[in-house]
Amino acid sequence: MAIGRDAQGPVMVNPSFHITVGDDGPAEPPARLRLLPPEVPDFTGREGELDRLEGAARANLAGSGALVVVISGQPGIGKTSVAMRVAHEVEGEFPDGVLYADLRGVDPEPAAPEEIAGRLLHALGVPEEDLPGDPGLRLDLFRQRTGTQALLLVLDNAANEQQIRPLLPAGPGTTVLVTSRNRLAGLEPVAHRLDLAVFPRRTSFEFLERISGSPLTDTEARAALEVAEHCGDLPLALRIAAHRVQAAPAVRMADLAAELRNEHERLDALEVGDLAVRKAFNLSFRKLGKAGRNTFSKLAHVPATDFGPGICAALTGGSEAQSRRSLRKLAEASLVEPSAVAGRYRMHDLLKEFAREKAAKRSAAESAADVRRMTLWLQHSALRAQNHIVGVVEVQVPGGAGAELGSAEAAHSWLEHELANAVAALPVSEALGRPEETAMLALSLSPLCQTVGRWDEWALVCAVGLRCATAADHFPIRLAFLTESANLARFRRDFTTALAHAREAHDASARLRQPAMTAGVKTLLGCLLMDVGRKKEALPLLRESLDLAERFKIKHELGKALYNLGTIHRDSGELETALGYFERDLELCRELQDEAGAAETMNTIALTHTDMGNAKKAEGLHREALEIFSRLRNPHKISMVLNDLAVTLVGQKRWEESLRLHLLDAELCRRSGNVSNELMAHGNAAVVLYRMERHEEAAERAEFTWKGFLEIGDRQRYARSLTTHIPILLHTGIDTERLALVEEALEILAEFDEGRAVAETHLALAQEYGECSRWEEALTHAARALRDDGKILPPSTRALACVVAIEAAVGLGRTETTRTYEGILKAMGGEPPDLAAPPAHL
Repeated sequence: MAIGRDAQGPVMVNPSFHITVGDDGPAEPPARLRLLPPEVPDFTGREGELDRLEGAARANLAGSGALVVVISGQPGIGKTSVAMRVAHEVEGEFPDGVLYADLRGVDPEPAAPEEIAGRLLHALGVPEEDLPGDPGLRLDLFRQRTGTQALLLVLDNAANEQQIRPLLPAGPGTTVLVTSRNRLAGLEPVAHRLDLAVFPRRTSFEFLERISGSPLTDTEARAALEVAEHCGDLPLALRIAAHRVQAAPAVRMADLAAELRNEHERLDALEVGDLAVRKAFNLSFRKLGKAGRNTFSKLAHVPATDFGPGICAALTGGSEAQSRRSLRKLAEASLVEPSAVAGRYRMHDLLKEFAREKAAKRSAAESAADVRRMTLWLQHSALRAQNHIVGVVEVQVPGGAGAELGSAEAAHSWLEHELANAVAALPVSEALGRPEETAMLALSLSPLCQTVGRWDEWALVCAVGLRCATAADHFPIRLAFLTESANLARFRRDFTTALAHAREAHDASARLRQPAMTAGVKTLLGCLLMDVGRKKEALPLLRESLDLAERFKIKHELGKALYNLGTIHRDSGELETALGYFERDLELCRELQDEAGAAETMNTIALTHTDMGNAKKAEGLHREALEIFSRLRNPHKISMVLNDLAVTLVGQKRWEESLRLHLLDAELCRRSGNVSNELMAHGNAAVVLYRMERHEEAAERAEFTWKGFLEIGDRQRYARSLTTHIPILLHTGIDTERLALVEEALEILAEFDEGRAVAETHLALAQEYGECSRWEEALTHAARALRDDGKILPPSTRALACVVAIEAAVGLGRTETTRTYEGILKAMGGEPPDLAAPPAHL
């Protein structure tokens, strides 16, 4: 049996204290007691914890009072092993000896304090017949005998504070090590508390290797890491796993890893001899009251790893106040543990499987009712969060149903903490055979995932929502999820998938005859066609959407149509017309209190002002949009605005600020897993570095960017990165190989109908040729940039193209050509802008 039934190795418990009695009565106690059980021979890890506790015990030897240390943690975590290790390391430094007692805290009837005091007094030399029968007097005698001695006392496996308090000696220099599954939060005075965590994975591997008795390499090493994962790095589970391999030579670590993969049979696999994880857990479970056992069992239905009192109350059918008390008691018993967020908890994977076993003993109907209450709570909470965060959804949530969210900040906090549970609840709800309810839960989550940029969760929401809406034959919800799936694919730049979903939604929307849905689908399909360069097909769809939205007064769809029509006009160089559309859309967003929509439009208006040469006005709008998206906590939109603001700062030659924002953007994208935007941030940083004359760094980052886009298959951004980096590509000279890359990029841009990008590319080439005084090539490319008088270009860029064309024509001595481009420049209204303007960003 393990020490305190919770150790890493087998040692004897409840040691007998032998007192030799002669003819003249009891012998004097030994000069120095050494009554510790043997040390665990294969102790592993915990170096930091041991150093702290040993240091505290040694430091207290010179103190005037006792030091009390409580070592707590969940079953099987190795509390006794740590206490014994510390005790063996420091026992020789305690002049009056060492005492040990197992308090049997997990037994149905833990040892009474007076029983333990009697046994310890006996060990200290008090004869049996001299022990007071009265419990109070016996405890008084124990305190009297230990009050002047410097002892090391190990009280193992304590049940509660009431059991410990009477046994705390006050001798100067005394150290008391208490181990317990209970955190003993009410025990005073405690100088040190150590709540043990599971092993780090590396320590788990070393532990398995040490106990199994042979080095683990190659396949067996990989299998050992998998075993550690399935054991949740719990020392008791790891010990059992290692003993199973050690005891049966035919069993390899890989065999055990395969057996442990089935989580529903994992506890069965973690048994060897009289050691069993399930038995260790059950000792704590049976100490709970009926209400505690009920709560613990129902927590098996929590979908994710982290939970709070709200979801607990939904599962149990009680109040949040009751759930807070229940969770505190479970945490005190170490059956759940506090998470990183105050008031929230988590459960070890093996304890959760143990909870599932207990929940399985309840009726299927009761478990289904618990899960349904939970999913409805999540759905209603999500709808409340929508009303605060998305701002355009007006849904009446039943009173008392769901979390109470009185502000946008509370809604964001709920979303941050519970979205994982809500998304993970979808397949659980689906398994109950209620597809329409599951689809409704998904529908409540989709706009939140989009607004805060949680793309992975959004993907699962869309997949389950589409599947359940189809199973329920609920056509409107199915149509909604086709459009949501298309939007998600668009954000991920998977235009093939996005177009497939959008076309299916567009064809199906005719059946529904709902103007709002039809207008939305037309806008979406129009946007996607713009994305892939098919603007001529996009324009009529957007105009049809605008017509429907105006005719039926569908304000949010009207705003989308206005925004996208503005985008088409901006890309075509019709900046004033574009600005009109954008400003109408912004007005609608504000009217609808759509913060996310307003921020997106503000950022695009800022870009338009940048095109028009109004850099200061653009900067203010960018910063306002950035503040909103930061408040909404959408990393992808924050990235977008950081990029665009940095581009605006480049136009003002604020190189350092711009570079800092691009690098910040790259790091944000890396953390959120947005590879394409991360590459774009690096590419734009290369442009700034080049302007700062850090040419080598610029070249390295530029090549990293366009090779990265090529690797992930984003042809459009690959082409944009190459053309944006023309000055960097050709910095060491205009060579055939590099020009071939630019020609390839121009072909791709033409394929995507990127007229403005094509014109900007020709301008960049014209500038490069002009630098080399190759006037014929410079004039050719300037002329291509100024095709149709260059109206597709922003005014400042068009003026620069005219200047380059004029310089080239003068260099060639072509007077008429010079006059032609001077006329275009004069028609634009005056003097050209700064001739050293930077190349366009991605």
